[in-house]
Amino acid sequence: MKNFENYDVIRVFDEKALAYNIEQTLKNSKTKLGIVLKANSYGLGIERTIPVFEKYKISDFFTQDIIEAIKIKRLLENKNANIFVFAGVQNNQAETFIKNKIIPVCVSLEQIEYFNQKAKGQKQKPKIGIHFDTGMNRTGLSLTEVKTLSQNFEKYTSNLKVVLYLSHLHSSYTKTNIANTIQLSRFKEMTSLLPTRNCSLSATGGSFRLPSDYHFDLLRVGYGIYGVLREMKPVISVYAKILQIRDVAKGETIGYFGGYKAPKNMKVAIINIGYKDGYSRSLSHTNKWKDKLRAKLKSGANFASSYMTIDGKYKCKVVGIISMNNTIIDVSNVPENILKKTSWVEVIGKNANLMDFREANGFIPCDLLTSLMEPNPNAIDLTKKEFEKLKI
Repeated sequence: MKNFENYDVIRVFDEKALAYNIEQTLKNSKTKLGIVLKANSYGLGIERTIPVFEKYKISDFFTQDIIEAIKIKRLLENKNANIFVFAGVQNNQAETFIKNKIIPVCVSLEQIEYFNQKAKGQKQKPKIGIHFDTGMNRTGLSLTEVKTLSQNFEKYTSNLKVVLYLSHLHSSYTKTNIANTIQLSRFKEMTSLLPTRNCSLSATGGSFRLPSDYHFDLLRVGYGIYGVLREMKPVISVYAKILQIRDVAKGETIGYFGGYKAPKNMKVAIINIGYKDGYSRSLSHTNKWKDKLRAKLKSGANFASSYMTIDGKYKCKVVGIISMNNTIIDVSNVPENILKKTSWVEVIGKNANLMDFREANGFIPCDLLTSLMEPNPNAIDLTKKEFEKLKI
């Protein structure tokens, strides 16, 4: 193992936690699972996650673009697995899709027409999925376009094999949101106009928060499977080094712009991680009156509830504005004997739950996860077993 002390950030991948999350999802729904691998498995690394998914005989995968789909194809042992691309097939990409047997999720009639034309003369009809917009106004066919498709289905798809209809819920994490019911109704309406095919509507949140009516034939699980959901175990833990511990007197300010004013005598730790390492500046916490007002209006700083943990149980709030290289945390509640023996803090993981940070302004949990997992020369990647040997 490399000398981990030369690194300021340790990132730990827990294969057993990922396996647990898969099993929990399978228990919770009788529907077949499809796994979203976009953004390099939300930063975790497709090289590490794909073997775990294949142990569970999962054979349907989703990503955003053709380049990553090709990488996934090379890593899969099951060469007959279905790899769907959310962005569909864009101009001049048809040949690549056909050659690699990758499935575009067509988001418009134009994409279907284009791919159908390019697929003419193929010995085996290329597969496609079709995305419907049921209320997110992001990508997908409108109801008007679906009606047009229904009247000319054979013409539009004469050289293609349509294998999946799908849409995406925008509020599935809130089970009482009326938008879920509306989207479900629209999806049923759209699919009823077309020849019967497998359907997929719900993603991770819906699989746990919504009834089986939303699950259909294929449940697409995204960042929740990687631990960014309270029902799941965190698959990635991140630790950062303590650079310095110092005392701050009542009334003194902390960080850039004096963003945090000590309300009492405090002890703080300077952690050698900042936004260059993917620890978002939006997780800053200030207490200036103007920032408090902005926070109340949900339009500025002081809106984060971010913290790090020491010794697995002491939650230490982020104070001041996060800088490029450092983050400052309040360690006043940590006993002196614990501080003396501690060199590392848990940034995210079992004890510093990403879901606790959801109130940060302009921040969602997978934002932080993917950012922290970006290539970083200051970080070392370890397995859970390797990390446990360090006895940090």
